[in-house]
Amino acid sequence: MDIGIVGAAGAGRTTVFRALLAHRAPKQAGARSASGSVGTIHVREPRLDRLAELFHPRKVTPVEIRVHDVCPSLEPTFPKDEIEAMKRLDQLLLVVPAFADASPEASRSALGQLIEELCLQDLELVERRLKFASRDKLEDRIRHALEAAESGLEASRPISTALAAESREALVGSGLITDRPMIAIRNVAEAEAGAPPPDALVELAAELGLPVLSLCAALEAEMAELPPEERDSFLSEYGIGEAAGAAVTRVLLDRADVISFFTVGEDECRAWPIARGTAARAAAGKVHSDMERGFIRAEVISYTELEQLGGRMTDAKKSGKLRLEGKDYVVQDGDIVHVRFNV
Repeated sequence: MDIGIVGAAGAGRTTVFRALLAHRAPKQAGARSASGSVGTIHVREPRLDRLAELFHPRKVTPVEIRVHDVCPSLEPTFPKDEIEAMKRLDQLLLVVPAFADASPEASRSALGQLIEELCLQDLELVERRLKFASRDKLEDRIRHALEAAESGLEASRPISTALAAESREALVGSGLITDRPMIAIRNVAEAEAGAPPPDALVELAAELGLPVLSLCAALEAEMAELPPEERDSFLSEYGIGEAAGAAVTRVLLDRADVISFFTVGEDECRAWPIARGTAARAAAGKVHSDMERGFIRAEVISYTELEQLGGRMTDAKKSGKLRLEGKDYVVQDGDIVHVRFNV
């Protein structure tokens, strides 16, 4: 999953970037590329940690989320290269500054401005497609979806909330920025660390279909310089119950409706992210394309059942807990999967 940090100049995007990657030393947090800074969040997964204790693998691989700090300006609009960069991302974090003026009205206004600008970018694209609709011979369902999108975007409502699922499906691949999930991040001063977002901001975010989180990016970026064992106590002193990276990744995965299944063994224990509702054959393709192509059966046991058996696969087979499932089996969150295949 690739997420991008969006915000006006001075909103503290780069500090938010460092805060999200606080599990690494600051100098290793991200690498520069042609499109901006890129870093990786390793999603903390207690179940994977427990499986590693049971199987003692040579390697443990968690789910990874790539974070892109690619959108550094809004003066008065986003540059074209940043717009194109946003179209390649799965989700957006909209950074609202609240360290200079922490008033609820200022936060609400800043979020409204970001959403309005993103909607205007999409509106340009939609109007252009409608203008040439007769030439492009659009299907009726696409034309109707574009008309609905135009109406919503004119009212500064993102595609993700303005359109019904059927209309959004008709516009898949159209490059509309506001069709992707977005999360509002209120970047606060140290004095407000641990405080919830103000009602005025929460209300606007709810109208737009956005969850909203508050964090003190400067404080949490500073945390990166501490030894891991000191970080929790550091946060608790400021009333922060959960580090920014963990809090944001939980919301990101929830917004994307992503679950994890596991593969285990002496070589590696690994968590694999898939969309909820993914069938076994497609899930096998996440591990390797050959597994999807030559899929025969999947051996499946839930994490809870295997953990209760102390990780003993022989006991799982004897007890009938290790099941054989076909290609249409819908993989569940926490399933441990071993794929039988032949190519």
